[in-house]
Amino acid sequence: MHPRLSHICLHVDNLDDCVEFYQRYCQLKVVEDLTSEGKGSVYIAESDAQPRLIIQLMLGGKPLEIDPQSERHFGFEVDTREEVDRIADMANQEGILLFEADEYAPGVYLCTVKDPNGNPVEFSFNHYLPNR
Repeated sequence: MHPRLSHICLHVDNLDDCVEFYQRYCQLKVVEDLTSEGKGSVYIAESDAQPRLIIQLMLGGKPLEIDPQSERHFGFEVDTREEVDRIADMANQEGILLFEADEYAPGVYLCTVKDPNGNPVEFSFNHYLPNR
């Protein structure tokens, strides 16, 4: 058996803000809440179906300072250019838009926003993904 990715863990400063961000921007759902007395973590995922992307948000982290020129990010695909625009407009109003909605590569339309802990999150339309 080879190793399989089971989850990504983000150490965050404000768990409630991060959960709310990923619910609102990415439509992720809480699949397990292991918090108690201000400690612990919450698991969020696209759905209860397998396979699924699981992000563990764990209390105790510090806000990240990421170089604005860094291309580090989490990538989420959306169905239309209009959805990218909607997310970019919402993020711009909230002051968390990092990269405006635009065609950064031929045919790939995207924007990037910052989650409450400083992680860049990309929303793209028509982004190439292997085995899609």
